[in-house]
Amino acid sequence: MITSKAEDTMKDHLSGMIPPVISPLTAEHRPDTGAVERLTAHVIDGGATGVFVLGSCGEGPTLEPDVARTITRAYVHAVAGSVPVLAGIGEASTERAIRAAMEYEQVGVDALVVMAPMYFNTETDDAVVRHVTAIAEATTLPLVVYNIPHLTHHPITPRAVRAIAAIDSVVALKESSGDWTTYSALAEAARAAGLRVFQGAEALIARSLASGADGAVPGIANVVPDLAARLVRAGLVGDTVLAEDLQRQLNDVCALYQSGFWLTSLKSALAELGLTGSTAGRALSPLDADGLSEVRSVLRVVGVIGASA
Repeated sequence: MITSKAEDTMKDHLSGMIPPVISPLTAEHRPDTGAVERLTAHVIDGGATGVFVLGSCGEGPTLEPDVARTITRAYVHAVAGSVPVLAGIGEASTERAIRAAMEYEQVGVDALVVMAPMYFNTETDDAVVRHVTAIAEATTLPLVVYNIPHLTHHPITPRAVRAIAAIDSVVALKESSGDWTTYSALAEAARAAGLRVFQGAEALIARSLASGADGAVPGIANVVPDLAARLVRAGLVGDTVLAEDLQRQLNDVCALYQSGFWLTSLKSALAELGLTGSTAGRALSPLDADGLSEVRSVLRVVGVIGASA
């Protein structure tokens, strides 16, 4: 379990716009470290205050372990201490999660983002508390608790948040249900327990910041980090009019998700920008010609690429 000083330091650093970066892969499904460097520069130059690897955008729960380690190490190297690097821990069991946590600590990340266990649907609250407690006991890193129930099938409840918040190394909550009622209940419990709160659903960023969130973790920031960072900054200083305007602009960019499966659409958009390739996990549906045309159309309409691209 981390010291109070380390906990306070991470709380001081965790705020603002933290993109959940993709995991760039070659056509052979191996790590593309050159693309990691390009994407890192892109998001940090755009105003990212942290980098979150191996989340849903980063395909963390599905990558081969050696690929995940290599990509994480490449992000740590590319970031070079300029902002915190957070690594996602999404596993079917606590045993696997502990192993991953220890490995990513050795790689040099600054914090871990812990999802609920993803397979057996046991008594939810106690299972989640046991899971997070065991990971906290196995690592010295700060922990961010990550609620994404539509993928884990294990919702984290306000009761569980209150119990987890008693663990010294837990510093924040990332909430990605996309449901405002769920978010507000969890955010209220987290803030009352002294945790920082981050919104992971892009459409709810401005509203969440207006209600006291500390930042956001938007996948679309891989494509438009500057826009996402400006939205978060406006919300944090209380400029709700500007934040709502920037939210509408961000929503327009998010239209590219409708071109096919959302992650392959996101990776295809980054390929159009020349930052990474479009390769994703083999089970994920690649975009067809119409989908790729739709991605290009969205990028042109929002001004990310030129009309002739």
